[in-house]
Amino acid sequence: MVPCHAPLAEQRRIVAKVEQLMALVDALETQLAASRATAANLLSALVAELTCTPASEKVSASPTSGTGRRGRPRKSP
Repeated sequence: MVPCHAPLAEQRRIVAKVEQLMALVDALETQLAASRATAANLLSALVAELTCTPASEKVSASPTSGTGRRGRPRKSP
């Protein structure tokens, strides 16, 4: 009879790899949010420069919530 589950050591290795990859995804999401904020600031500055008005109102990037794309709560920085 073939066992239904991978050996415990293999399961632990898989869990460790998934956790490592999820940490990478979290870091990339943080970098992406920072890049979007920078892009929004640059856009505001450009619009202000082109229209000769002060950049008092910032252009907002797409709204974000307190969760990542997969619905997991974001970790605090």
